[in-house]
Amino acid sequence: MYFYGKSDTGKVRAANQDNYIIHSLCRNSTLCVVCDGMGGAKSGNVASECATRVFVDKVARYAAPKISSEGILKITSDDACVILDNAAHDANIAVYRKSQSSADYQGMGTTLVAALVCDDIVYVVNVGDSRLYLISDNTITQITHDHSYVQHLIDSGSLSVEDARTHPYRNRITRAVGIRSELETDIFSVDLSSLDMCYLLLCSDGLSGQLLPEDIYSIISSDLDIDVVTDVDGELSDKTERLIEAANAAGGPDNITAVLVKYTGADDAAHTARR
Repeated sequence: MYFYGKSDTGKVRAANQDNYIIHSLCRNSTLCVVCDGMGGAKSGNVASECATRVFVDKVARYAAPKISSEGILKITSDDACVILDNAAHDANIAVYRKSQSSADYQGMGTTLVAALVCDDIVYVVNVGDSRLYLISDNTITQITHDHSYVQHLIDSGSLSVEDARTHPYRNRITRAVGIRSELETDIFSVDLSSLDMCYLLLCSDGLSGQLLPEDIYSIISSDLDIDVVTDVDGELSDKTERLIEAANAAGGPDNITAVLVKYTGADDAAHTARR
């Protein structure tokens, strides 16, 4: 596994309220998190920074008893669900309490999408409209499900996917970390063991809102003049940069964050992290 992430302010916003972390838990497990804060310049960045930090700290704490002396994380699907859900709830309480501590912070919140990559299984949790995509076998698949007003309309058959992209309420989310004392999460798992190679993309809506899935697929699946065997970091860096450049070229109205993961087969135990 190889990991790379980058965040960009975009072309319109004065400050970056996105936050991300790539954290190696142990030899066979890495945690990736992307949060997109909201609540104004004074608090959106506070919410996203608090959520990412607390979430990563809690996942590491809850996973620690299941890491062997050889540095191998051994968990079941149920274990992963409990770890991710509990950590998300802890992050929610931390942001919510901070929002009550100052008038500047009232009403702040953040999206959260995270991937716990353990061997060939990816466990995913999301709240809000930050996304995780799987790019494999000539396709791009959105693994997460947006918690947004337009997604609700799409699900009910009242709005098409095409019309959702220009809907005046397309940025209105229906769930967020830190808005209330209680939190509802969605958790997914993806088994990569049957794949020879694939990519995972975690991103804020500053990217997914400006680029169609086929645009994302085209950039990530493109052949570059890079020796992918010896320079996977360079490949991921280049593709991440190109994703952000494309979102900016489309207007860049929001902060843009992308974390790109490359899986190169069940026999590849290498983990690297770059940011």
